Amino acid sequence: MKVKAISSSDPRLLEHELNQWLEDNRWVNIVNITQSSGPTHLICLWYEEPNVPVLG
Repeated sequence: MKVKAISSSDPRLLEHELNQWLEDNRWVNIVNITQSSGPTHLICLWYEEPNVPVLG
């Protein structure tokens, strides 16, 4: 399992970065999402990558 943490003090920038990461990584399986807010907003995406054999 891996974690992607995204933070910003501007919710609009956070939303943009989060949506861009999700679009660029459609193949991952999101397992859990956590968030916290204060002066800076933080979102952590817990995800798994598919088990795909390397083609050689």
